[in-house]
Amino acid sequence: MKSPWKSLFPSLNKANTHYLDSAATTQVPQIVIDAISQYLSNGSGNPGRGSYSQSELATLAIKECREKVANFINSNSEQIIFTKGTTESINLVANSFSQHLTSKDSILVTQLEHHANLLPWQKLCQQTGAKLNILPIKSNGELDLSDYQNLLNDNCKLLALTHCSNVVGFTNSISQMIALAKEAGVVSLIDGAQAISHISVDMQEYDCDFYAFSGHKIYASGGSGVLYAKHPESLSPLLLGGGIVKRVNSNDYSLLNGNQKLEAGSSNMVALTGLSSAIDFIQSIGMAKITAYEKELTKKLYQAIDELDNYTIISHPDSASIVSFYHKSIHCHDVASILAESGISIRAGHHCAQPCVTALGIKHCLRASVGLYNDSGDIDALIESLVNADKTF
Repeated sequence: MKSPWKSLFPSLNKANTHYLDSAATTQVPQIVIDAISQYLSNGSGNPGRGSYSQSELATLAIKECREKVANFINSNSEQIIFTKGTTESINLVANSFSQHLTSKDSILVTQLEHHANLLPWQKLCQQTGAKLNILPIKSNGELDLSDYQNLLNDNCKLLALTHCSNVVGFTNSISQMIALAKEAGVVSLIDGAQAISHISVDMQEYDCDFYAFSGHKIYASGGSGVLYAKHPESLSPLLLGGGIVKRVNSNDYSLLNGNQKLEAGSSNMVALTGLSSAIDFIQSIGMAKITAYEKELTKKLYQAIDELDNYTIISHPDSASIVSFYHKSIHCHDVASILAESGISIRAGHHCAQPCVTALGIKHCLRASVGLYNDSGDIDALIESLVNADKTF
């Protein structure tokens, strides 16, 4: 398999460059780089804070970006809140939710969660006395749903769930889980960071209350994040400052309505320009085409690693883009260092998901993850280096 899109990424057009860490962050295509460069070349302006051309253009650019994001996930632009990433988006919800919890309540998370979708809820439960329930996983990385309904009925107020695990790569059946949560009167928040670049996501279909993701996972530059909120007026600002107020006097203030009260301070126009262009880039290819290509490539990657001696795969065989594995006797960081010497970039460690890795019976592992720019050449280089690492020790 040869990627028809690899040549569009200047960072990958170098000899012995095999980037297989897209689950951490994606590379940026030239078209996005050009969009950012054009914005900076035309002069910066603070959106909504000036009547001069640069400010007015920035205001228009944010409006267009918000509309593109809404279209991308099938929602309304008024339901889109810009943050600096998935982590901030989740913390925004957690901060708002503190006023709704008591010591009689519970929050439900899973063993699959990235720390960004675990720590805020741990802290919130510590502050309020609420109970944190954790839905376990099976040995293959799938969620064990046998006790799911009971946990929802345990005075549960919020379900925080990853759409796709960043360790095992399994895509959860979130529509079914959200529907059951809704029947129990439970608010749902979905961490979409690992799903957003690999499958089509649809807020109308899922009917979740919140959905969070980052621009740097979908071929944009760093610094942009999105929080979809079905009812943004239910949220309280994480930050206070300029751009979100109706009125301020020496003793008090009143806020704007809806998503307008949730984006204090100056917007990161460079990041949002990149996000806007990245969405155009993905839609010009078509998500269905991307999904099919990456699924076939991930299958080949899984099979190739599975055939190696002394390496054990822990990710799900039906993973969307991730294959996690470990060597039976060599530390994962040693293997990753050997691979790096050959120009191969993969992740080593617990992947900011220690409870998940621990539940799978290990302390750390290697993770290879694909994007639309990867191809068979990257897999061949990885396999060759993994064999060499096995021989080196």
